[in-house]
Amino acid sequence: MQFHPAKCNTLPVTRSRRPLQPSYQLHGHTLETVKAVKYLGVTIQSDLCWDDHINNIVSKANMTLGFLRRNLKISSRSVKEQAYKAFVRPILEYASSVWDPHTQKNIDKLEAVQRRAARFVCNRYHNTSSVSRMLDSLGWQSLEERRKLARLSMLYKIKNSIVHCPGIKSKLAPLPPRQRRGHCQQFGLITCRTQYRSAAFLPSTVKDWNSLPAAVVEARTVDTFVSRASH
Repeated sequence: MQFHPAKCNTLPVTRSRRPLQPSYQLHGHTLETVKAVKYLGVTIQSDLCWDDHINNIVSKANMTLGFLRRNLKISSRSVKEQAYKAFVRPILEYASSVWDPHTQKNIDKLEAVQRRAARFVCNRYHNTSSVSRMLDSLGWQSLEERRKLARLSMLYKIKNSIVHCPGIKSKLAPLPPRQRRGHCQQFGLITCRTQYRSAAFLPSTVKDWNSLPAAVVEARTVDTFVSRASH
């Protein structure tokens, strides 16, 4: 197998203001150090922020939505809605349990795409038209709510060994009975020293999980869990 050094690079992961800058070599070639890299469709930054990934998917989703607008001008509302859900929304939600943003700036960027999609589906582009009413008439949850549900569903799957993730499952310590204020399946909160850590999947989702009603966490299937958690 021929080695191609141009295809290899290093991504130092740190939030230090003065990070170390080591040089790595492979087969005598010095590897390029990059600030971001795409892995399995998710752009990972060296500072652990998700700005690049969100900017990338928003751009791709907007281009896809533009394509639908140009080619489905005279289609019915039902066809337009199905097209949005099939081709645009998946771009905005792929692997969202990993990168779910906590900054309002990034949350708004994602919601703006869905708001444009609502105008497209309802065929109402006037500035005086209320997008909020369009979203209500369509019955669409906000993307933020959908990401929260996706995180909770993933935690349900990990807890019940539907998804094999021993590293996360080992950190799900049951909350002592005397500390519980809700259902009996509450977990101990994850201690975090930074806002970035507290917004990560496990700390944020455990907090949301503990606030769910007992009937939701006691669901016997994933579909039942999602249905109950959605209401």
